[in-house]
Amino acid sequence: MTLTLRPLSPEAFAPFGTVTRLTPGAEPIRLVTEIENARAAARLHVDFTTAAPSPLPLAAKLFERHPANSQSFIPLAAARMLVLVAPADASGAPDLAAVQAFAAAGDQAVTYRRGVWHHPLTALDAPGFFAILTFRAGDDGDTVLFPLAAPLTLAA
Repeated sequence: MTLTLRPLSPEAFAPFGTVTRLTPGAEPIRLVTEIENARAAARLHVDFTTAAPSPLPLAAKLFERHPANSQSFIPLAAARMLVLVAPADASGAPDLAAVQAFAAAGDQAVTYRRGVWHHPLTALDAPGFFAILTFRAGDDGDTVLFPLAAPLTLAA
């Protein structure tokens, strides 16, 4: 299956989480009001990472989700990033018939709601430097991985 990336908008992404535009100004920017953590043992981790660019077309081979918490990707210096999401099907696996593919601009932070299937952080066009907010307890409940039987092709 080939998916064409479309620009990320808060409205289109609303079923999966929130999009926050990071525009400097006089007012503080609130990332989200729905940071979620359902495990008392999990602690907030703020990681900083550099992601090498993945040129399009690219093959998506993996989804992940965090069953007990939200996860935020915040670009600190980036061009675009891939936002590939899927609702869960009746069995709890990613519903590949309902996958949505977006390209987030370099000034858009994304917060995935608890349990949302999404592709791991992927920079497009140029290397990106990101902050990642997630809760971790150091056990198997932190992240669930779902390798795809056949890759999804993502195109511009």
